[in-house]
Amino acid sequence: MTEQLALTLAGASVGFVSAVFFCIGNAFNTAEKILLQSTPYWDFSAPVARALTAQRAQYVVGALLLVVSFLLQVAAALASSTTPAALPQSLHIWPYLVLAVLLPTGLIAGGLSALLYKTTMQKVLSKKKSGGKKKNLS
Repeated sequence: MTEQLALTLAGASVGFVSAVFFCIGNAFNTAEKILLQSTPYWDFSAPVARALTAQRAQYVVGALLLVVSFLLQVAAALASSTTPAALPQSLHIWPYLVLAVLLPTGLIAGGLSALLYKTTMQKVLSKKKSGGKKKNLS
């Protein structure tokens, strides 16, 4: 397997995980907006806040992975199409390389998403306690 092919496959694999996170997330929801959206007319809705927070976390992680995917694709375009990749022999079989990139990328992205969810949800609940619903979203 050449360097170019290895980087192309790695970039496509990271891009795939990125697409998954983008499909299930919403990056532009800040803690303030989530609080406003989850407090429609009567009172704060914890299930809505959790859902919006999860969407935000997944979208942010998807965006980071998309940047990594593009960087890998640029590296692939610049890599030699004849130089063998410096990989273990077992990773010269493309499905194994794709799995070797997908699995750790998915695990790291999932952990980062969970961490971001936890910290954002704490901010939302903190703002709820402090009565931070009055700002206009416009």
